[in-house]
Amino acid sequence: MKQIKFKKISKNALFLSAFFAVCTADFTGCTKEQKTQPAVTEEIQTEEQKTAVKLNSLDEQTKEYLSDKTIAVVLGHSYNDLQTVEKIRQLLNINYGVKTDETEALITILVYPEDFLVAGKPRISSIYSKLEDKNLAGIITFGAPEGLCNALARLEDLSIKRQEEGQNEKVLKRSYPVFSFFQQDDTLGSESTADFVLDYTPKQNSLEMEQTANIPDFDTSSMLLNAIDEMLKLRAPLEINKNLIQVVQKVVGKQKQVSNYTDYESGLKSANHFIFN
Repeated sequence: MKQIKFKKISKNALFLSAFFAVCTADFTGCTKEQKTQPAVTEEIQTEEQKTAVKLNSLDEQTKEYLSDKTIAVVLGHSYNDLQTVEKIRQLLNINYGVKTDETEALITILVYPEDFLVAGKPRISSIYSKLEDKNLAGIITFGAPEGLCNALARLEDLSIKRQEEGQNEKVLKRSYPVFSFFQQDDTLGSESTADFVLDYTPKQNSLEMEQTANIPDFDTSSMLLNAIDEMLKLRAPLEINKNLIQVVQKVVGKQKQVSNYTDYESGLKSANHFIFN
């Protein structure tokens, strides 16, 4: 009898042990799954934090001001190769967010000529149709191609018209700032359609600055970020006066000194056109 009783106890113990083992295994599995979940979440959060970090750190009033606006960055000559465009795109996306077909963001990047093709041919004038419906917080151009100033003038006229319709009074200036860097457009046209124009230092006795310029080694990335930061503070065009050079120097940073551009033929200094010393 004792032997039979022992066998029954052994079977029950075996059953209980197996049941306990299964339960323990299930619990352990859940525990491991719960432990690994935060790691995935942290990874996702890290990726999210890499987008628009500067924009997210702005005060709520500035965020509200920018909520329906865009800053257009036009990349032209010397800034339109694939490697440069991708570097700039990543830089701006990390700091401010870049608009895509799927995502709205503060920065709109337009690359010449690929984003300006009309019937297979580059038409810089098509920037008007790309931006006319945008609520612009600013335009920044690098290596502006010939004719861009004419399109910017049309956009300025549109901005003035809209302001006058809303205010019922005469308006003389567009509502947003425009910064032009290293343009290859008409000089006078660029000066008239931008708050300031910054160029490389031309060689002495040279009439063709863009072809014979001394191109310095400096960090364009920091200058681009400084330019956007300045636009976010401005919320309006810059005043063209004696203090303008200080703003341009702030955008350039400490890496280079700037001075007013002097027209070679007339000997006159420009009020809003600057070069590196």
